[in-house]
Amino acid sequence: MLWSADIKVKEQSLENLMKGRKIYEPPRFMRVNLAAEQLLEIVQNRRNQGEELAITEDTICVGLARIGAIDQVISSGTLKQMTTVDLGAPLHSLIITGHMHPMEIDMLKLFSVDDSSFNNLNQIDSSTYTS
Repeated sequence: MLWSADIKVKEQSLENLMKGRKIYEPPRFMRVNLAAEQLLEIVQNRRNQGEELAITEDTICVGLARIGAIDQVISSGTLKQMTTVDLGAPLHSLIITGHMHPMEIDMLKLFSVDDSSFNNLNQIDSSTYTS
């Protein structure tokens, strides 16, 4: 699943909106660590309500920033680890992995926040892993 970080451009504050003033807030961009925090909070709230979810704190995620630019950044780790990642300036995207091939895992390890992120993967069959 790809979660493109929210972009807020040309947005009015609640006060200006209520007063009918055409004054806009400066542009803001959601960062991967904030997206991970919000998703983690949703996971914890749903679990507290008794739901069983496919996504957990240990789900492997990939954070991307400014892909295609000279200063692009790629980082991988668990959802919990992604809450502490700083990828710098926007634009950011967060990928939540599903079933992964061993070659994909090897590639993500090159960009991992911590190699221990990949210790708890479950092997489904000879060529498929999931977190």
